[in-house]
Amino acid sequence: MIAKSKQALLDAGAEVFARHGLKGTRVREIVERAGVNERMIYDHFGSKEGLYRAVLDAQSSDMGAAWRPVLDRLTGQDPVEATRVALRAYFDLVCERPLLVPLLLHEGLGEGEIRPPIEPADLPAPLREVFERGQREGAFRADGDFELFYVTAICLLTVLPTLPGRLTALAGGTGEQARARLRDQAVDLLLEGITRPAEADR
Repeated sequence: MIAKSKQALLDAGAEVFARHGLKGTRVREIVERAGVNERMIYDHFGSKEGLYRAVLDAQSSDMGAAWRPVLDRLTGQDPVEATRVALRAYFDLVCERPLLVPLLLHEGLGEGEIRPPIEPADLPAPLREVFERGQREGAFRADGDFELFYVTAICLLTVLPTLPGRLTALAGGTGEQARARLRDQAVDLLLEGITRPAEADR
């Protein structure tokens, strides 16, 4: 029963926080949606902020767990194609998680320091290995920086799936076809940025 009420609060919290953010969310709306007593928030999470942090952690962990099998298969693959597979998969996983992006946007738009900053050691090791191997083998530019590439790629591929229909129409087609074209174009541009020779090398 305890685990069930905790999960109900995480699920309800994700929906409500995604719409209103931390500051705009009322505890009553969460508990009514979860179907539990208000004190359960404080028993499980300590506060509304504690629930918000737990929701963000749960959503991020779910995303990471879904991406992990793709990353684990990258070892030994051609660096360019391995990176392409990983980034396309990331985009597709974001599309499958409609609450993730609004939650991350609320976190980034002034909700305060809810979670500690991401450190270089927190980035996915398999993707770093592919990147660095690509540099050693000459597939990627030697002057590339994995951390900057990762931040650029993740920010772009997180935001693109949320574009309104008016903008996705510019990609040609509709629905899934437009999203696939956006995904492939974005990934190709990211790869061009790390495979094209630096200006000084031309």
